[in-house]
Amino acid sequence: MIVKTRDFGDIEINEKDIISFKEKIFGFEDYSDFVMLFDDEVGNSFGWLQSVEEPEVCFLVANPDILNVKYTPSVSDQTVEALGGEYNEVWLVMTAGECLENSTVNMKSPVVINSSNGFAAQVILEEDYEIRYSVFGKEIA
Repeated sequence: MIVKTRDFGDIEINEKDIISFKEKIFGFEDYSDFVMLFDDEVGNSFGWLQSVEEPEVCFLVANPDILNVKYTPSVSDQTVEALGGEYNEVWLVMTAGECLENSTVNMKSPVVINSSNGFAAQVILEEDYEIRYSVFGKEIA
């Protein structure tokens, strides 16, 4: 399947790699099917969550393991059930700063994915996590 992307042009993906959001991305409820894209030069700690339906809908995401903070989100039982009973990936939506050092992630609303069935959800956590947490430890003005 060919997907038009915002940052990589036309790419071929396997349809089994499509991630279907059971609880949609806030503000983008019209889009449910996405694919995770990675760039070998960047590595697997950062990715692009690209809409299969609309080329301009694409989110930078970061693996929370890169942060120098303990991050253990509590996902509701209802969401876990919607994902098929489990999730094994957590990604944070990232906002790139004018310079890379000023980039932030939203720790309050992670994307959780069950990679075995391709179901995903964006959740708002009950915990008191920051919405704009510095990826590289710089103070955000």
